[in-house]
Amino acid sequence: MAGDAVARQARAEMTRGKIIDAAVGLFEAVGYGDTDLTAIIKRAGVTKGAFYYHFEGKDQVADAIIDEGNARLRQAFANADRFSSSALQCLVVATFEVAHLMRTDRLVGVGNLLAQSLSQIGDAGTRAYVDWTAVFIDHAKSAAAQGDLRTDVVPEDAGEAIWVAVLGCHLLSDAIGDDLFARLARAWRVLIVGIVAEESVTFFEEFLVRTAAQYGPAPG
Repeated sequence: MAGDAVARQARAEMTRGKIIDAAVGLFEAVGYGDTDLTAIIKRAGVTKGAFYYHFEGKDQVADAIIDEGNARLRQAFANADRFSSSALQCLVVATFEVAHLMRTDRLVGVGNLLAQSLSQIGDAGTRAYVDWTAVFIDHAKSAAAQGDLRTDVVPEDAGEAIWVAVLGCHLLSDAIGDDLFARLARAWRVLIVGIVAEESVTFFEEFLVRTAAQYGPAPG
């Protein structure tokens, strides 16, 4: 009995994965708005009944993609957190690693684009942005506690400013197709001068150069 239940669960997870993979491919190829439910079901090779067992409709598939993409990004962030005890160093590394994941993981990339289409896909996009704002603020608070931020900088403001700058880098690079890593490096150079304690600015500038070099040539 237990074995049968495990097998059924495995088949259900496989079916759900096929639906999500099919939707990712279609959303990437033709866009969310131009993808209909029939196309997802056909590409996934599942029945309508199997689809509706897992999802109520296309919006819920999009929500699932956003949530899964966000989970993968959070894992990348967690991996960066193990890099150093310095919260600000971890934040620098994480922003580059997340950008790398956006470019190499199709589900993450599509999930990011869906999250930007907040009016189309319900509350999953909004939830993702709220969650990420909290992550950046928490790291900025830790950086302040570690003495890496200027004393006249409010940690919450710093965290939100970093997040807004990073988000802007992604949006602009997606729109015009230029080097996201170079754009991130330029944004960080300005942020470091503006928020980092004076005695630590040189250290973080040099750390940024080393980090950015791992992902592409240094910006001019």
